[in-house]
Amino acid sequence: MSERQRIQRLLDPYDKSPVECDGMTRIVATILSQNQIEHQPMLGTINLLNQENQPQILSPHYWINLPSGERIDYRIRMWLGDSESIPHGFFNPDNYPQIKYIGNPIKLEPLPPWLFKVLTDTSIKKYRQHL
Repeated sequence: MSERQRIQRLLDPYDKSPVECDGMTRIVATILSQNQIEHQPMLGTINLLNQENQPQILSPHYWINLPSGERIDYRIRMWLGDSESIPHGFFNPDNYPQIKYIGNPIKLEPLPPWLFKVLTDTSIKKYRQHL
């Protein structure tokens, strides 16, 4: 199993969590931290150049950068539309040249189990599988 497949297997079950970008980034960062997967939470702005060459700006927005240059963002479609031209989950930003992420690194502590449960609507037992 590749590292990408491993990460997707760990994160995809939480895609349905009833949270926006800040909560999802905290969930993702918690799971990645618990699995010793290097990552960098980010806070910033997304600029999308649409088909009419009109920019759409999404700010503030949270996401995760990986050392490989790949990115994790499960909530951009919440704001920019559910289209194949908008990335989702684990992706290579080079495949989406119309979208520019501009931001700064932030520090996020892993969520305590009780808050993980609240944000994900998941049992503590499932959370501990990631420890």
